[in-house]
Amino acid sequence: MLAWSAEQQRYELSSGGSFQRCFAAHDEQIWLDWLGEQTSFAFQGQRGHLSVVREVRARGGGYWYAYGTPQGGSRKHYLGPTPKVTLARLEEAAGSHAALPPSSPRQPLALPVLASKLSPPRLPATLVERAHLQARLDEALALPLTLLSSSGGWGKTTLLSAWAQRSSHVIAWLSLDEMDSIPVRFWSAVIAALRTHHAGIGATALALLYAPQPVHLSLILTSLLNEVTTLEGTTVLVLDDYHLITDAAIHESLLYLLEHLPVNLRLLLSTRVDPPLPLARLRMRGQMSEIRDMDLSFRADDTRHFLLQRMELPLAETEVAILERRTEGWIAGLQLAALALRQCADHAAFVQTFGGSHRYVLDYFQDDILSHLPPATQNFLLQTALLSRLHAPLCQAVTGETASQELLEGLERENLFLVPLDEERHWYRLHELFRQTLLARLSMSHPDRVPVLHRRAARWYEAQGMLREALTHALSAEDFAYAAHLMEHAAAEAWAMGEAHTVHAWIALLPDEVLRAHMSFALVAALRLLHTLFGVSDEQQRSAVGHTIDRVESLLGEADLTAEEHERLRRRVRLFHLWSAASQAIEVRDMTRLQQCCQEMLPLVRDDEIIWQMAPLFVNVILCMNTLEACDALNAALLTAGQQAEETQQRYEWLRTRQWLVQILWEAGDLHQAEHECRLLLALLEREGTQHTSIGGYLFLTLARICWSGNRCEEARSHLTSALHLAQNWQYMALLAECVECRVIFAIDQGRLDEAEQALYTLRHLIQQGGIAIRLPQIECVQLRLWLARGNLAAAQDWADQTCFDQDSPTEASSWETSLSLARLRLAQHAYAAASSILTRLLSSAEQGQRRERVAQTLALQVLALAGLKEREQARQLVLRLLQLTKSAGLIRVFLNAGEPMHRTLRQLHAARATETTLPGDLASHLTLLLEAFDQEERWHHLLAPPLTRHREASPSPDAAPARSNLHDPLSSQEQRVLRLLVAGHTYAEIARELIVSPNTIKTQVSSIYRKLGVSRRAEASLIAQQLHLL
Repeated sequence: MLAWSAEQQRYELSSGGSFQRCFAAHDEQIWLDWLGEQTSFAFQGQRGHLSVVREVRARGGGYWYAYGTPQGGSRKHYLGPTPKVTLARLEEAAGSHAALPPSSPRQPLALPVLASKLSPPRLPATLVERAHLQARLDEALALPLTLLSSSGGWGKTTLLSAWAQRSSHVIAWLSLDEMDSIPVRFWSAVIAALRTHHAGIGATALALLYAPQPVHLSLILTSLLNEVTTLEGTTVLVLDDYHLITDAAIHESLLYLLEHLPVNLRLLLSTRVDPPLPLARLRMRGQMSEIRDMDLSFRADDTRHFLLQRMELPLAETEVAILERRTEGWIAGLQLAALALRQCADHAAFVQTFGGSHRYVLDYFQDDILSHLPPATQNFLLQTALLSRLHAPLCQAVTGETASQELLEGLERENLFLVPLDEERHWYRLHELFRQTLLARLSMSHPDRVPVLHRRAARWYEAQGMLREALTHALSAEDFAYAAHLMEHAAAEAWAMGEAHTVHAWIALLPDEVLRAHMSFALVAALRLLHTLFGVSDEQQRSAVGHTIDRVESLLGEADLTAEEHERLRRRVRLFHLWSAASQAIEVRDMTRLQQCCQEMLPLVRDDEIIWQMAPLFVNVILCMNTLEACDALNAALLTAGQQAEETQQRYEWLRTRQWLVQILWEAGDLHQAEHECRLLLALLEREGTQHTSIGGYLFLTLARICWSGNRCEEARSHLTSALHLAQNWQYMALLAECVECRVIFAIDQGRLDEAEQALYTLRHLIQQGGIAIRLPQIECVQLRLWLARGNLAAAQDWADQTCFDQDSPTEASSWETSLSLARLRLAQHAYAAASSILTRLLSSAEQGQRRERVAQTLALQVLALAGLKEREQARQLVLRLLQLTKSAGLIRVFLNAGEPMHRTLRQLHAARATETTLPGDLASHLTLLLEAFDQEERWHHLLAPPLTRHREASPSPDAAPARSNLHDPLSSQEQRVLRLLVAGHTYAEIARELIVSPNTIKTQVSSIYRKLGVSRRAEASLIAQQLHLL
């Protein structure tokens, strides 16, 4: 934890509550040297707190990100490479997070945790108070970790339960079982334990845990630990039976938690085997307290109290001593002996023959303890041993014993290793050692009964709707046909929770002879998993999907199917391969290959299941969004598919087709209908509690774009924030890239150029990280708009010199956008004739594709070109056409972005109304609205910055000469010195020697200079410095 000390006026670093070192604000190099060796840390600054994490890239190095939880939501903030992450930069990020608007994230559909696991088990009537061990536990809380480690039967859980009941600390208890050995389940259960005392804690961590695309556990725990840090008092997290956790990722993440444990949190582990943690290092550092079997063993007075008073056995002192010596204080062994003594008439003879190691005690238990119980009780215990939790109806279903509740209560009264899990006595569990012994005996004596009992348990769980538990037992019974049946019924819930990988992993467990009967399900599961991998680099999952398809293709040749069934599966396999090829084409922006895939898909779409009809629809949506073809046929196809999905109650497919329809309506410029559909769908998702999905994210993004086009800026930013929140929390990388791109455009339009530049920098890294190449042309066009807004015509011309342009009428959206950017550049260079020629071609393409907003953009820029050519009457006629086109859709931003020349033309048109009556009433009202919008925009820019810092998109007055405004963020005196040496041609090393600083410092300062000048090269910096008289 790095925290600001107001008293010391410095930043202090602590670990595990111990002070490590400090940093002053001016210790820049010392700070950067330390930062270069770190991967993550918590930051508590003057303006807020953050979790700071370095994400390493495949090519080496890495970039720092800040995570915060402002007012109930999780936000991610790009900080940059190590040299840019200064203490001031952290304070800025903390302040930005604190100032973000509140959000109300949807609570994830977390797996439920049995309430009885979240409280200490009830204490047995035979409890022996052990004050010295409870005092040891109290003292141990001075250290971060307390480890109770011993083999089974030493009383660890009983000791902890007794201590927890009398402790004054907040105890967050979690009893673990085998099903918790999955990272998502484990940490969900930990959060549930913390929530028993701290309501609502871990909301962001839960959201990240259940994200459709995996999030590193260290990021999730950083968020959780930041919340824990704010809690009052000390909380003790007790993890009982930790030896049941076998997943290496859980061990690694627990170590991360331990290494970053806040001072107000203590960890207490109870386990049969030492956990794979660096215990030697923890001992050396004095960070761990240990209580082991020799500490836990009954002393002589404990044994005497237990046998004589609690178990009420009439034993002599010598007999008690013999039992204590032969069991070596092993509590379970003493309890086993006491139970046997209750059934034995000759106590003295039994004591004399009792003894041996733990193995002998277990052998005695198997041979003699059960033999003293009634046959019905023996049989009941053996048959229920395969259940991790005992419940009378469940036991009755497994054993056929109608008196299951009476038997359970009797076992509890007899202290026969049965632990009640709730006060109502509905659920119990057997002592794990006892259960394992019973299972071993059952497997040896009645191996044929084991699968039968598992099947009965599975049937009961299925009847209760607990399909995952049912599936566990079906797989244990090796009843793979039944397991496949359960998988098909459990899949819908798992898919709704974003667990496509889980369903696919289930299918991988099925042998070929069973998979042969469920090939359709396997293909659907593989296709759904492939859906989640769009825009994600996860070769392991892709390989697993490929293996499933290979198995299905292999089995197709052997399957006993009708010709129709065989052909249908062949079509689906072919569709799957085409979908996979289309996904790859999308990622590399190969529109030709994408169109080819679409054409090959169409003859294959003869399927009743709507999901297989979605593949060509999705490809067509992508093509429509990235080409300029008319959308009418696609609209009709989407409506038909949506109706079919609704009729067959395929909710996800229905929602997805409606979301695609909204995007196509927006692309075509039918903004009113698109907005209407958006709001209807979002209201529906909110009622269902599923607005957190990627569908909701894309709807929020589309609504933001629509509102921005209509100049409803505050509403647009609000919807964009919602979309960003969903994309960041659930790691929807493709959606996140579009959201950040939208943020850049919004910032440029309103002159917030520093914000735009920072967001654009983040966007480039997102594209590189997520492999979303399809967005690259749009990003280049956005970069050009930013250069033009900065007045950096040299950089814009460099881009134009290195870019290939479509000399005809472009048919791809990326080519159209690139050509439009060239037209913007030519306008900024006052090359009006060249700009007009380009815009004429673009207008033809946009009109043929019926893209209303693109037509409006082109007409608005053509007005500027004609005004520059002094063709004022033609410009006036185009404005009238533009008014007619935009009035019904309510487009306003397209006029504002055209700048002062458009404003002047509109004013002239408005003034001419006094002498002309040719302007229809509806156009006149639209004109008035636009002029009011220009006035509002003018006021906004006066509030935003002083006159010399107001940048607008490059649309200069045709009568004005090119000009460069002063810098919004002036260079410091040191940066001015560096700039003069840089322009003089000195290397970084030479500049460093001249100014007596390190070369790394010079690199950082040059990056800052380039950012402030809006350039990326030394030559550009030289040109701008001369224009602004900075030399």
